[in-house]
Amino acid sequence: MANSETLKGADRPNPLLEMVRQLLFEDGQQFSEHALLKIAVARGLIPEEFGSCSKRLFQAHFVLFNALYHLQQELAAQALYLDIGLVQVSVRRFQPASGARELGSSRDEKLRRYYFDWSHFDQATVASVNEMLDDFWLRMGRQPVVEADRTRALDVMGLADPVSWSAVKQRYRRLAMQHHPDRGGDVDQLKQVNWAMTILEKSIQC
Repeated sequence: MANSETLKGADRPNPLLEMVRQLLFEDGQQFSEHALLKIAVARGLIPEEFGSCSKRLFQAHFVLFNALYHLQQELAAQALYLDIGLVQVSVRRFQPASGARELGSSRDEKLRRYYFDWSHFDQATVASVNEMLDDFWLRMGRQPVVEADRTRALDVMGLADPVSWSAVKQRYRRLAMQHHPDRGGDVDQLKQVNWAMTILEKSIQC
């Protein structure tokens, strides 16, 4: 059998594979994607600023899910199923006569092929990732960011293009403290600041 550190379609080791092996190896264990990424940061496996723009966030997500789908195949040999969900990742025992069906589900197979193909990681750009996110939000019944909203968000934050992600975060922290009700601030103003931060988080350039 080939070394599972070597990824299908590309001769590339995954820095997170050993980490997920150590965290998800027996029935009942579960973590959110956010928790797994935080652990990876704490162990120095991915940079702390992985969420500084949509492209970096996507690439961190991709590396993690590549590792998870490799682990899913490894755990199957132990009659364990790694359930990789949108919110939670968990390990559970295969149900009698259903294990092979679960691992071979069209959903899992389609996603496994996607995350095993490193070209999605290599070719990612801010524009391509934002387009993918916009498509996701449309399918979920939510609208993507439009330029008018971005312009208004910058105005709420007292910023102007070109603006860096670090500048946005710094301004957000200052305004959030200034308008927080516990500090005598205005609730409506705080809501506006939070809305602006959400818009800019989705549209900021790397």
